Amino acid sequence: MPGPLQGVKVVEFSHTVAMPSACAILGDWGADVIKIEHPIEGDPIRGANALQWLPPCPLNSHWELLNRNKRGIAVDLSKEQGRQIAYRLVEKADVFASNLQEPSLNRLAMDYDTLNRINPRLIYAHLTGYGSRGPNREKPGYDFAAFWASSGLMFSMGERDGPPATQRGSMGDQVTSLAIAGGIAAALLSRTRTGVGQRVDISLLGAGIWMGGVQTQAVLLSGQEIERKSRKDVINPLWNYYQMSDGHWVYFTMQYDRFWPAFCRALGIRHLEHDPRFETMEKREEHCRELIAILDEVFATKTLREWAPIFDEHGLIWGPVNTVKEVIEDPQTEANGFGVKMDH
Repeated sequence: MPGPLQGVKVVEFSHTVAMPSACAILGDWGADVIKIEHPIEGDPIRGANALQWLPPCPLNSHWELLNRNKRGIAVDLSKEQGRQIAYRLVEKADVFASNLQEPSLNRLAMDYDTLNRINPRLIYAHLTGYGSRGPNREKPGYDFAAFWASSGLMFSMGERDGPPATQRGSMGDQVTSLAIAGGIAAALLSRTRTGVGQRVDISLLGAGIWMGGVQTQAVLLSGQEIERKSRKDVINPLWNYYQMSDGHWVYFTMQYDRFWPAFCRALGIRHLEHDPRFETMEKREEHCRELIAILDEVFATKTLREWAPIFDEHGLIWGPVNTVKEVIEDPQTEANGFGVKMDH
């Protein structure tokens, strides 16, 4: 079955992760994506395979993931002949996508006004670190700084008494790429109704703020800052993570009193079900540290393999804290096509 963007032509002039990832998604949806790179330098992600958080790979995992479904052309846009080649591509394109900084696009005459004159139906998608307006509009920013640190996400993560938690490489970029792809798709839909192209502006900072939107909204309404919590004093011990005897961790996500009896039966602690310290959510919140300490000892008596059928039998809502390799090997991943085999 043809993808929903079958027949849509995309000219991508971008590098690294977020925008290339978005264009790969457009390719997944059926678009014809042509990636423009400098003839000598190319996309710097071509040389980014040896990163400290990645195992050694026979191929460049970044490049393979982010630049699937694309055709490529090497063009030097600093030269007039190169720009004319790009303009001919843009004339027949539906989308132009870039994450170069505005001054660079202006210098290369690949700015919105120029390309809009060439093709008024063009969707011009631009990604920035911190937004297209304001004092930081031209400030460079990878997802570690713009998405994770500057958005408030990093401050809110990690144990209360420890340093804030870092992210892994490209996590913010991958999330932002979904927003970019969605914005482009919405603009294409609008064009079918109006016949007019438009500019789509997305930023890493904005995507990070949206990812933490629930906590941002709470701060807006309360005027109070977010506090980091330790897992040892989470106010709802049934929404917390615990370690099994084999070292595996499990996350439980149960919010209401109705789960408490089944939780006690599953763990063999029925004597605590009507304990006045724990029998209601309010009481468990008041005595959360005490209950979590008890639960830590109970969970440490069995392995994950032993606990898993018990959790399921009693209808508990839980998930194993998987390694990436465990995710890849999980039958659930294969059954839903979250990973697919492709001819290379």
